[in-house]
Amino acid sequence: MTPLVSVLIPVYNVEAFIGKCLRSVLRQDYSNMEIILVNDCSTDRSIALAEEVIAKENSQQYKVQIVHHEHNRGLAAARATSLSLATGEYLLFLDSDDYWDNDSVVSQWIATALQTDCPIVISDYVVDYPKKKIRQPVLEIKTGREYIQAILSGSQPAFLWNKLIRRKEWEEWNGGFVEGLALLEDYRSVIPFLYHVERIDHLHIPTVHYVQQNLNSLIHQINMKQKRDLEAVLEYLSHYLLVEQKEEDFAPYIGRAYINIKMMLFNRIQVRDYPIVRSIHPEYDRYLSGISQSTLNKCIYKLQSTSPWGRLGWLLLKVREGVKKVIR
Repeated sequence: MTPLVSVLIPVYNVEAFIGKCLRSVLRQDYSNMEIILVNDCSTDRSIALAEEVIAKENSQQYKVQIVHHEHNRGLAAARATSLSLATGEYLLFLDSDDYWDNDSVVSQWIATALQTDCPIVISDYVVDYPKKKIRQPVLEIKTGREYIQAILSGSQPAFLWNKLIRRKEWEEWNGGFVEGLALLEDYRSVIPFLYHVERIDHLHIPTVHYVQQNLNSLIHQINMKQKRDLEAVLEYLSHYLLVEQKEEDFAPYIGRAYINIKMMLFNRIQVRDYPIVRSIHPEYDRYLSGISQSTLNKCIYKLQSTSPWGRLGWLLLKVREGVKKVIR
């Protein structure tokens, strides 16, 4: 049995990466795939290069669609467009600046899903830095509720691209892709889905290479509008879990998620904007001990969160980032 797999790829100004991404997809040994690319009004040669690779590399004769947005609508909208066109029994989301590790990842994903009949199979992945590659194994978490707790605490990522998802359940349970959301759109969509998942399976091979060299990616461009988006996603999840589902046990995990998001904001904005971040639910800082961060990161956060010591926290942050750049 070879169920149809829909591979969903948003494309925006990734001419340096799209070729490697698509070649890793087109060279799969799994025969039954459709590939949907959504061009979100790229201004570079991304689509021209994609068409060249498809013409040369599609030896399996996969059905490939390239859909064009009339104007730039953002990652969430591009994913929604691709999902609306998907006809496969299973979904694989892939960012166009990332790539698959080898030619059999889809075959192994599907074999695992069919063996266990789970609606989601989560795989290991590799983070590609300029100087080295680091494999990231996922934890053996068996239920969706436990995985939500791990995501909100920061011990597991909410990424869509290391997850094979059965489309039937995804379309019924996911939280939706909200056009205009610049960050955490994966949290908003995947956490309501996971809430209904009773069993998760895992594929302990590296499937996706998460490339950390694209400075145009959203994670490198935090601004105050995106700060509002981050807050909006967490407010949505807080309401969904604590009010709609009446799951008060998730309250500490929501608090830890706020700390992780505030930590990311502190680490990517100017010192002059620190008071804005400090104002985001300061009462949740009591959950600091429960987040999955190093002692140094927690120390930096404490300093950044305290008005007289914010600049010292910023200085320690810059030292830490400098050391990381040398290593990576």
